[in-house]
Amino acid sequence: MKLSMKPIFLHIFLLCPFFISHLQAANLIDVYTMARDSDPTFKAAFYQHQAGQEFKILGRSNLLPVISANYSRYKNEADIDYDNGQLQRSEHREYASKNASIQLRQPLINFDSYARYKQGEAQTSMSDQEFIIREQELILRVFNKYAAVLYAEDLLALSTMKKQAYAEERQANITLFKHGEGTKTDILESQARYDLAEADIVEARDNLDNTRASLNKILGRQIDAISPLLDNFSLLPMKSSDLDELKMIAVQNNLEIIIQRYMLEVAEQELNRSQAGHMPRLDAVVSWSDNASDTTNTYNQQSTVNSVGLQLTVPIYSGGSVSARVRQSQSNLLKAKAEFDEKSNIVVLELQEQFNLVSNAQRRLKALETAVNSALLLVKATKKSIKGGTRTTIDVLNTESQLFEAKGDLLLARYNYLQSYLNLKKVLGTLGFDDLEMVATRFQK
Repeated sequence: MKLSMKPIFLHIFLLCPFFISHLQAANLIDVYTMARDSDPTFKAAFYQHQAGQEFKILGRSNLLPVISANYSRYKNEADIDYDNGQLQRSEHREYASKNASIQLRQPLINFDSYARYKQGEAQTSMSDQEFIIREQELILRVFNKYAAVLYAEDLLALSTMKKQAYAEERQANITLFKHGEGTKTDILESQARYDLAEADIVEARDNLDNTRASLNKILGRQIDAISPLLDNFSLLPMKSSDLDELKMIAVQNNLEIIIQRYMLEVAEQELNRSQAGHMPRLDAVVSWSDNASDTTNTYNQQSTVNSVGLQLTVPIYSGGSVSARVRQSQSNLLKAKAEFDEKSNIVVLELQEQFNLVSNAQRRLKALETAVNSALLLVKATKKSIKGGTRTTIDVLNTESQLFEAKGDLLLARYNYLQSYLNLKKVLGTLGFDDLEMVATRFQK
């Protein structure tokens, strides 16, 4: 089996999960809505996205003024010796001193701060795109687990039908043998097929239990029944069948490519930050201070000082660290560009694969439907041929095995088609809740 795997508000039915899980089958949308509320992986992504929103604010803070206040008070003891060449004396003082100040510093020219600001914007935007990817992954993960449960149920049903058919053949062979028309070999063959079918049922039940447990884990509750596929299954509409047009859409809208673009921006701003180590910095400084006996020279003096001015800082030499950071940032930028090209190539290849799977699904599903119908006719024809003596019981068993295998292949192909449809939307960067709603129309409500 190939199965692998727009924000919405929680539906009112989440208030009554008991009725959903016990009175009616949950459909695909029900299951997805529960998963958004309960899946630990998605919860972690939500909080990571909340943290990512702070990058922009942190970056912007480097361009805004910084205000600091300081207050100190001390009890002092001082021994002072005076000697002016003519007079010498000593004095012991015990006094209290205090100092209070407020300073405002506003960057005027600061290339490092501006690079941090642009870097923070890119990191927040990247966090937004990563969260949308987590939402898309939740859609795929829910569908995969939902389809896996249904396919496990299908296999169990097919195995049960297979066991019943082989049981009927076995009984028919026993009856023929009693009347001298059959052989012991026919009975043994049908018995062997019956035993294998029973083993398949045990395996199918185990698989169903495992897939249900996996689905219930992300839902945070037990769902006993889910809505199956419609009997009159049909393909979903595609907006475009032109691969070149879809490639252009993917290159522009694929979220992983967009994230790589923001990573390029972060790397470029990191280089600007490193180069800012060679640049001067100019700050506007406004301060107020109130001092009382803060030194021995200002004993019993109180002063209030207001200052307004500019502070220019010019880097001269830092031991070569700035140049080293510049070279390091340049290498990281080239690395980011190479990763962007690699991601673009991977997306185009994945688009080609998913496009082929979706485009060829119509012919594949039609062929499998024909195969099921042909296998059904073959079973009927083979049973009739036994009466004419041209076929044996073993031929019937073989044709019935082909029929069950064809039915299983058809069901699997339908699930894989829907999965490929969602995967194609994800590669294009357009996968959202409306696409899941479209897929949900192929399941019973």
